[in-house]
Amino acid sequence: MPDSIPSASPVQSDVANTRAYRFWPVYAVAFVRTFSYAVYGLALPNYLIYFQHVPADFLGLIVSIINLTFIFGPLIALPVTRRIGVKNAVIFSSTFSVALVGMQMLFLDPISLIILRGLDGIAIGFFWPNLQMEVSNWQRIAPKNRADRFFQTYGLSWNTGIILGDLVGYIIVFAGEGNEFAALCFSWVAMITMIPCAAALEKPGTSLAFGGTHGIAIISASQHHTASSGKRDENADRDKNIDKIVDKDRALLLAFPALFYLVGTLIYAYMKSFYPFVYPLALNDAGIASYWVYLVTFLHQAVQMWAIFSWSRKSVKSGFNTWLVAMVATITFLGLSWAFPDVITLTIAFVSNGILSGWLYNFTSKIMLEYGAAKKSLKYATFYEFFNGIGFASSPIVAGMIMSLASWLNYPVTLLIVAMSLGILLSLGTAAMKYVKKSKE
Repeated sequence: MPDSIPSASPVQSDVANTRAYRFWPVYAVAFVRTFSYAVYGLALPNYLIYFQHVPADFLGLIVSIINLTFIFGPLIALPVTRRIGVKNAVIFSSTFSVALVGMQMLFLDPISLIILRGLDGIAIGFFWPNLQMEVSNWQRIAPKNRADRFFQTYGLSWNTGIILGDLVGYIIVFAGEGNEFAALCFSWVAMITMIPCAAALEKPGTSLAFGGTHGIAIISASQHHTASSGKRDENADRDKNIDKIVDKDRALLLAFPALFYLVGTLIYAYMKSFYPFVYPLALNDAGIASYWVYLVTFLHQAVQMWAIFSWSRKSVKSGFNTWLVAMVATITFLGLSWAFPDVITLTIAFVSNGILSGWLYNFTSKIMLEYGAAKKSLKYATFYEFFNGIGFASSPIVAGMIMSLASWLNYPVTLLIVAMSLGILLSLGTAAMKYVKKSKE
């Protein structure tokens, strides 16, 4: 898949075949990965906490290594994907992940887990940026009345996977009276279905056009090369003035600098991994059973899905204001957790963070998708996942190190990180909103 994605073109005389375009494999493979990894991502640390009694600082490294190596995964995947295409890259990622997780279950010692999970982080770098670029490309080509539905359905698919994974994990562990290993086995079997879903993705060279609201796959051996010719000139023209994009709402999103969505993504990912790390440790210290982790995580993810689904079609101004409320509320809940360090306060903060994470994700990811669509480039999704990886990786490491000293310190340190980031983002966002307001006058 080239860095510049060819736009859909009219059906040419050498077209060999047309049929309905397959959108569902992208949604299906995203669902399966998040479903299986939701179960595994909770069962593994619970197993290490409740059965192997791994120290918090070492646990932080085991949990975060997959996100730490994921930082470099998209950068490694970018040139490879250009050569082998999106479909092959996603098949490779899915197959390699299944093999690595299977080996993790055979070697549950900490050192083996660090090595195998580190490799899995690189494999995942071939997965999410490519799916997000596919969705971004669909939005660019689709009629205006359908474009937003792709983003909404994509967000719904991976969120639903996490929610159901949390719920199924809760049922397995509750029924098995704390049998976390049964949940690990179930997650690996479910993970195998990623491979046929990835194999159903459209092949490289299959173009997308729309007849009304229906997607049409245009299959031609020569079309890919024809559409790709002159891509540098078209891309260069788009780079000179992205404000000339046809849809005005999309142009308003592009008023926000790329740094805004990158730093915003960093904070979203940091907070998204903060509570899931500290919560099971807090429950273990309080002598509370591990299956409550699944149930509370389920509630957290359910309200996040509601936030993403409900706010996906809001205006740019509403999206920014909601994002701002989420940042302030995040700081408030950290302050409350610091002032009242008990399981009930932490549970409320964890569940509430689901809504706040949904708002943070919604606005920053929409900016990223519009940048990718406007410039027809995979690099925006790649850097988005790069910063995602930094946020998800750094939170458990920092929290684990602090927890080995004094667990209460986690909340003021995290509060300070979020507050400092809010200052940077406000300066970037305010300038963009002035442009938005001026454009409507």
